Amino acid sequence: MGPGSEVLLVKRTAAKLLGLILAALGPAAAADDYWVWHPRVQISRVLDGADRLYLLQGELTLRRGAVRYDRRGFSPPAASAHPLVLVYRSETLEWPDYLPRRIERDLAGFAASGNRMWGIQLDFDAATRHLDRYGEFLRRVRASLPSGYRLSVTGLMDWGSQGRLEDLNGLGGIVDEIVFQAYQGKKPVKNHANYLRRLAGRPLAVPFKIGLVEGGEYEAEALSRIRQHPAYRGTVTFLVPPN
Repeated sequence: MGPGSEVLLVKRTAAKLLGLILAALGPAAAADDYWVWHPRVQISRVLDGADRLYLLQGELTLRRGAVRYDRRGFSPPAASAHPLVLVYRSETLEWPDYLPRRIERDLAGFAASGNRMWGIQLDFDAATRHLDRYGEFLRRVRASLPSGYRLSVTGLMDWGSQGRLEDLNGLGGIVDEIVFQAYQGKKPVKNHANYLRRLAGRPLAVPFKIGLVEGGEYEAEALSRIRQHPAYRGTVTFLVPPN
């Protein structure tokens, strides 16, 4: 057995052990969280049942080879009763040098207003076959975060059903959660029930949530099955702004 095979065996063994530990602990308390990406969304209508709020803060776009960062979303609210997660949407992994400092200032600004800050979430559609490369990028982002803040990422449903387990479970040492997006636009992903069933049967060790869209019709049996997974931590619902 060569050095590479030994490393892979150690990673697989560690992932299996973590999976067994999670299974022994049983499913953790599931949360009902919400994405708030548009200022016209009335947050007050979900606050009674909300745990965490994921607020869009900025978007990194790539146009004709040029990277541009635009501030989106919200100014710091006054002392939210709910932990807040600042979301950054990105079309590229070529981050400008100033962006980590900007994120740090955003976190500090919200915290200074009396808010409980959970951390940040990155929304990037990494290709399933390149999850190992994405993990390397996320490791750098994690290292740039101020102490005490956590890292969440969104994930494609294809990650959970088709991605290599060693790549997915490898993210567990870098991110605090993956939110698999079971919607596209304003509708559930086609064949979402099949995706959820496959995910429910895989020994995924990293904590995960399922991203839903407000008003979407999801198969109850598939949602019930995924809730039994030991790494399942609840849902994040994307709030749709009024027309």
